[in-house]
Amino acid sequence: MKVFEFCPFFNENKVAEIKIKENANWVDQLYIFEANKTFTGKEKPYNFNTSLLTDKVHYEKVDANSKFREIEENKDYYNPETCQANQFDKWYWGLLSNNYAFFNESVQRNMCSVLKDTISDDDIIILSDLDEIIDSRYADRIIEEVKKHQILTVKLHYTSFYLNLFLESNHGAPDCSYRLFVMTGRYFKSMPFTSDFLRKKGIAEALYDVLPCLDFFAGFHHSWVDHLNNGLPKLKAFDANVKDKTILTEEYLEKCIKDKRLYYLDANLYMDNTKEFLTSLEEVNTTKLWLQETEI
Repeated sequence: MKVFEFCPFFNENKVAEIKIKENANWVDQLYIFEANKTFTGKEKPYNFNTSLLTDKVHYEKVDANSKFREIEENKDYYNPETCQANQFDKWYWGLLSNNYAFFNESVQRNMCSVLKDTISDDDIIILSDLDEIIDSRYADRIIEEVKKHQILTVKLHYTSFYLNLFLESNHGAPDCSYRLFVMTGRYFKSMPFTSDFLRKKGIAEALYDVLPCLDFFAGFHHSWVDHLNNGLPKLKAFDANVKDKTILTEEYLEKCIKDKRLYYLDANLYMDNTKEFLTSLEEVNTTKLWLQETEI
């Protein structure tokens, strides 16, 4: 049995470093795919820091010119009134048909299908984003549960901007669950839908009665770490979907940090240094990634 993880990449080198260090304790191969365009079709360089590569990391450059589509029509993402379980399939296919930023995101996420040629039925597959990091101390417990259920999701502590600045709530399923999935190779190879469909359906709170969620926090969603170099460019990758362009600025992010509030999610932020953080943080230079008491 081997453990494989697949992640799309945009410009998240610091969090990638953390994930690679944490995964080294239990993941046999981390697949990272990066495109040379944003989801809205703008040219971008390949940003992945190849000095992070190890024999456990497979990095692949994707030429988006032959895979991504040009933006033709913009629609809002995740409308709670239309993205409900009984309406989801219609909503999802409508989204990908009319919103090319999210179509392009789905193309990159669904490249996880390359794993099907290399995995066995008994292997473990993790589908996630780079900033969604499972705590390796729970590896044995998670693997045991996956073998029982074939597929499951986990709860993640959710931070923004800093490793110790937490969100009280998030959009979609609570505790950042139902967006990261762990499954057997057997399930992955026979999955009757794509990775992107699974993720968006999970965020839309449409899988509660279908897939189990472990009853403990199994890691961290460290979003927008190193926010000026990572968070802002990542937000701009979906700029065609953002009506209020004022949130695509450094000033907006700084206001969120100052006010301890992530306005676009209508969620408060709070500082907490008491949680049991990832052990990999001890191996990474995180000097500028912790909010200090003097900044509150």
